[in-house]
Amino acid sequence: MPYERIAAMRRSVAMLAAVVTALAAGQCGTAAAQGGLGTEPWQLEAVELSDGVRLEGLIDEAGPDVVFVDVVKRPPGRPMFIVTWGPIGRGRIRRLERLPAAEHARLAARVDAFRAGREAGGPPAPELRRDGDAGPWRYESATFAFESTADAASSRDAVVRLEEVFNAFELLVPATVRAADAARPKVRICGSAAEYRDVQQALGIRLENPALYAAGQRLVAAWSDLPDVAARQAAAAEANAAAAKSLKDRDRELPDRLRALAADLERAKLAPAARDQIVQQVRARWKKERDAEAVRIDTANRGNQARLTAARREFYGRLAHEAWHAYADTRLRAGGRGRLPRWLDEGLAQVLEAAPIDAGEIRLGDPDPRRLAALQQGLRDGSLPAVADVIRAGPEQFLATHAQTTAGSARMYLVSWGLALDLAILAPVLSPSAVAGLCAAAADVEPVARFEALVGMPVAEFEAAWRRRILDLRPRPATGGPVTPDR
Repeated sequence: MPYERIAAMRRSVAMLAAVVTALAAGQCGTAAAQGGLGTEPWQLEAVELSDGVRLEGLIDEAGPDVVFVDVVKRPPGRPMFIVTWGPIGRGRIRRLERLPAAEHARLAARVDAFRAGREAGGPPAPELRRDGDAGPWRYESATFAFESTADAASSRDAVVRLEEVFNAFELLVPATVRAADAARPKVRICGSAAEYRDVQQALGIRLENPALYAAGQRLVAAWSDLPDVAARQAAAAEANAAAAKSLKDRDRELPDRLRALAADLERAKLAPAARDQIVQQVRARWKKERDAEAVRIDTANRGNQARLTAARREFYGRLAHEAWHAYADTRLRAGGRGRLPRWLDEGLAQVLEAAPIDAGEIRLGDPDPRRLAALQQGLRDGSLPAVADVIRAGPEQFLATHAQTTAGSARMYLVSWGLALDLAILAPVLSPSAVAGLCAAAADVEPVARFEALVGMPVAEFEAAWRRRILDLRPRPATGGPVTPDR
């Protein structure tokens, strides 16, 4: 079946769509009312892949050559998730375990009910606590400890996003260290720019990025002016609503004003034809003014909302980027030994930074259009470093600042993003054992040899196939944002 037909049959884009939906089990009233979603055990189907990976959920056979799986995740005491995985080629499948038709239909209805309830109800509001009226907001998760001096609404939003992205991390690259055995990273949201500067000063660093990760302290720190942006947007929306109401009132009063004008013209003894002409001119002029004002109000509202959306995307994308580094540092390093190669660590951080988030869903499989366009152009014109050079690159070759990202660093980041997208999503090989091997061999194996062991072929052969996969990709609609992360 042609890929275009497969893509049309699914809501996913590209070769894999991983949709991470965070909803506390049992907290969705709509879903729980339909089949006991929150408490009753689910009967699941399963796909076992040739590499031993087992995916349990709802099987959707899109054609004779491929399969999709809505993977159902219901970890005890943690949010429930549905991950749409596919297309999976039949050649990668060792065994399919299907339910009888009636049970399959019931499972499909449950999955649909869960999604409908999640969309209608939104994410569950996290329970924040604080000591006194002036203390910071706190939240304890199995995967991170949270503290915030921002307002309650912003703090809750940050917790919801962090829960979503930390769970997305584990679904994209399964942890090699159990949460119970790992040091939980701390996340600190600063309520002011001054507080964020003080945090940086205490750490001995100076960055313009809205978020950072300090590995020595296992600390993600961030600040955003989102509350101010949201307040300005709300004030502008209120003013525009008042202008729209005034416009509607004036339009409703137009017939009375025109009748009064006609009466005045009649008293002035103008001929009927002249009176009608003047009235029609006034009506036409008002219609033109009214329509122009309506367009202005609508344009202003759209622009204000777009600025708020862009600010949210930038901040939460950067927060996800730095949170990934915390996850990799604490959950992918057994005993603190070794670490992911720099190119893979930064590449995966970008994949997760750029993942679109909408109504509580994170779509990991949608390639960022700006990065993809830049990568494809670079591959065509030969301006990018070779894969082997990126793999061998040291930390200093990735270093740059928010204000002055060097061209060489930008190209390193771009290729790293493309490699991570490929290895985690397009042609996934990042199993727990593979990741553990990468970290364990960090200091003992030459980087290119380590990479070739991961992908199972010489780097030159991989690069040729990787180029073809990247150049064949089609992006989702562009939503703005930087092409490469600002470091």
